Amino acid sequence: MRYFLILTALLVVSSCATLSENECRSGDWYAIGLKDGADGRKPDFILQHAKACNEFGIAPKAKPWREGRTEGLKRYCTVPNAYDVGSRGRRLSPVCPAGNLDALQAANTRGLRWHAIGQEIADVQRDIRAINAELAALPPDDPRRASLYSQLSFLRLDLASLRARRIHYRY
Repeated sequence: MRYFLILTALLVVSSCATLSENECRSGDWYAIGLKDGADGRKPDFILQHAKACNEFGIAPKAKPWREGRTEGLKRYCTVPNAYDVGSRGRRLSPVCPAGNLDALQAANTRGLRWHAIGQEIADVQRDIRAINAELAALPPDDPRRASLYSQLSFLRLDLASLRARRIHYRY
């Protein structure tokens, strides 16, 4: 049991590292920065890499990392990506230059709304499945069936309405 706990603790600690030993040793700090920029990481994220690589006696190279991150931000700070980030339920990271922030925020908000309606759709679908299961378990002459069919009708209308509203937020 003790061995299991130690192994679990090691796995948890290693899963918090931002980079593996191979990534730290490869030293391709431009590529690491490029990925971090494309992921919308803030400028101080290199400190997380420093912490991870410190375990292996390696220090990140800040200049190529910053150059890569700057290039990666060009991918992150686009209207399609801002929408995509929102459509996955996440707000845009505050790392983009001031040039087109309004357009980026609008796209992100649109994506967030699309995501939220998708969550509502999933909730209604879950409720429909629950009612259908309940109906399947009831005898055909059970008086509760009428109420469940009524609820099912309203849920189907809600579902159709949500799907129609969601189309408006598609990019």
